[in-house]
Amino acid sequence: MSGGCGSKVSPLVGIIGGHGRMGRWFERFFKGAGLTVLLSDLDGGLDPEEIARRCDVVVLSVPMTTFDDVVRRVGPILGPDAFLTDLCSLKERQVALMLEYTQAETVGTHPLFGPSEESIAGRRVALCPGRGRRWLGWWEGLLRAHGALVRVVDAALHDRAMAWVQALNHLLVMSLGMALMEDGIDPGDILDLSTPSFEQQLKVLARLSQQDPRLYAHIQMANPYSADALERFFRKAEGLRRIIDNKDWDAFTKTFEELQGLGSILCGRIQIQ
Repeated sequence: MSGGCGSKVSPLVGIIGGHGRMGRWFERFFKGAGLTVLLSDLDGGLDPEEIARRCDVVVLSVPMTTFDDVVRRVGPILGPDAFLTDLCSLKERQVALMLEYTQAETVGTHPLFGPSEESIAGRRVALCPGRGRRWLGWWEGLLRAHGALVRVVDAALHDRAMAWVQALNHLLVMSLGMALMEDGIDPGDILDLSTPSFEQQLKVLARLSQQDPRLYAHIQMANPYSADALERFFRKAEGLRRIIDNKDWDAFTKTFEELQGLGSILCGRIQIQ
């Protein structure tokens, strides 16, 4: 190995799944930070086991459907001075598996952005601690030094949040698209008559054309917190629909005013254009 965390020699980084879009993105990121990067993937590069033997830092940029197998292959090779992290969209089970199959320091990493971003500056990244503090400090420091908005968070809380941020959000976008398709209205007419906020929703819908449906399915079905979030949403949506069907202006106004309280809290945390 080329040197561990805190040494004068920069750590050698290996990315398993390095030919995928996020793998390539993080290859550029690490190289931009002055680090040497080795790659492994199904269509070329080193074997995953060779990456684990040679590298100080090993990044698993693999589909969640193959994550278990990859961890079992490379985890036992890594020693306690090495660092293992992943880029999966879910974290509770992934961190637990890394802890089970390796003695290395571990952190679950979730880049809350896609590979189309040019820079990590201003982009959110979640870090879910597993084992050890030295490499966590190095990784968090590297991300922050390049402008990332880092949140260190418990893996269970992360996945609970993803039930809303991803699972419910994706369901809303997919349902919108399915309803538009059933209606048969020309998408161009909808776009030409859109408000700025609805145009943003259509842009999110348009980006589905570039996404992996199996990844979206895994996000929906593998998160143990999704069912509760979706049940709450549908229950509240049905209640609001009954209010609208009954033309109950007072109930609608009361509900809206209650939501304004949440809106005020959010206004204090985000910028409203």
